[in-house]
Amino acid sequence: MIFTRLDILKFLIPALLLFCLVRWRKKKDYFAHPLISYLQTKIRPASRLVYLPRFFELVALGFLIVAVLNPVLPSADHYVAKRGLDVILLLDLSSSMQEPIDLKGALERQRMGIRTKEKTRLEAVKDEMVNFVRRRHGDRMGVVVFSENGYVVAPMTFDTPYLNQYLRLVDNKTLASEGQTAIGEGIFTSLDLAAKQARDGGSSKGKVMVVLTDGENNTGRDVYQAINKAREEGYRIHFIGVEVDRARDAPRLIAAVQSTGGKYYDVRDAEQLEQAYVDINRLEKGTFLVKTQGKQVPYFYPFVAIALGALGLSVALRAIPYFVEVS
Repeated sequence: MIFTRLDILKFLIPALLLFCLVRWRKKKDYFAHPLISYLQTKIRPASRLVYLPRFFELVALGFLIVAVLNPVLPSADHYVAKRGLDVILLLDLSSSMQEPIDLKGALERQRMGIRTKEKTRLEAVKDEMVNFVRRRHGDRMGVVVFSENGYVVAPMTFDTPYLNQYLRLVDNKTLASEGQTAIGEGIFTSLDLAAKQARDGGSSKGKVMVVLTDGENNTGRDVYQAINKAREEGYRIHFIGVEVDRARDAPRLIAAVQSTGGKYYDVRDAEQLEQAYVDINRLEKGTFLVKTQGKQVPYFYPFVAIALGALGLSVALRAIPYFVEVS
């Protein structure tokens, strides 16, 4: 702790000396009566406790002087309550994400001779992720992509423009050398990211993963071990699958996701994809604590509080006849 207004002492010290001089020169109050001389032998000396109000007044004055010198802490940690969650978005970049989002509709339009640019699954997912990020005010969010391995695209941040910028940079060339689907690797990578960016003193609640994939896990570490690990660390996993329910182990995957407290969504087109993100946005609300460090933090409040408390005690004691000084 340092004092930023020590220059005030050159005014305070002379003022205090003058005050003490005036108090010393001032005539003391006294009580005179003819019977005092007869009672002198029967009157006991006053207890030192009678000076207790004066002691509290001096304590109050001392702490007020300290407060006036403007004490500050060079740096101090404090916690700020924020409404939001830790959200990690996991995006499948396997080769099948280049297929149209509405594959059945695309084939039907092709059969009918209707030529139109079909939006790929990746394009549709990116658009909805950007919209989802914009809706999440106060969340700390990150982006992880995966194919045969998991990669951090954007660490968890409150900067949504930064996050959306990196989301838009993701395309089919990002993991062009890979083609299979390792959902487990994506989840484990997300857990590693979360461990590195764990909040000090933060809430143990409000940790969410949103996994989007269009294929079943066919390489990398076991997806069920990854989901169990995420559940143990307090994560809810929402799983958005593009026609994944056709996979042979879909029922087991759905059960594993639901065991974390999350939901499973089976989407077939852009409209269902949008609705899935809207539903997740509606479900996931929370509050967490963020530890921040301030510089030159004012610290006069405790001294003022103690001074007011001491002054209050002095006033209260002087209301009691026992503590009235009589000379």
